[in-house]
Amino acid sequence: MKTRTDSLRFLRERVLTVTDIMRTKKLTEILDEYSKGESEDVFVVENTRNKKAKAILLDFEYFERLLTYEEAIENTMDEMMYKKTLERKDQPATIDVADVIDQLQLDVEEIIRMSETVEEDE
Repeated sequence: MKTRTDSLRFLRERVLTVTDIMRTKKLTEILDEYSKGESEDVFVVENTRNKKAKAILLDFEYFERLLTYEEAIENTMDEMMYKKTLERKDQPATIDVADVIDQLQLDVEEIIRMSETVEEDE
């Protein structure tokens, strides 16, 4: 776990404002550093006038690698759910449909409209 001083160091060195980027060569320096090869350095850019306006700067190759991990995790989860569904396909349902509709707060009228649309398409 990171220490408080590590967190403070990150804030001091890696959190930039729009002004920091516009008035200095910081963005060029970051991009030049990224051009040397994959980097795990992450920078936060924020607009001091709008606290919700924040973005992350990261190396393209690093971001691509993170997306690859995300895709692998999603594919694995899909495969696990598919296998679990196949295992359970012949088992009787133990939850009443009305309970599911109630728990998920589904709109029954919308479900009926959607099912009618599906039937018409077939």
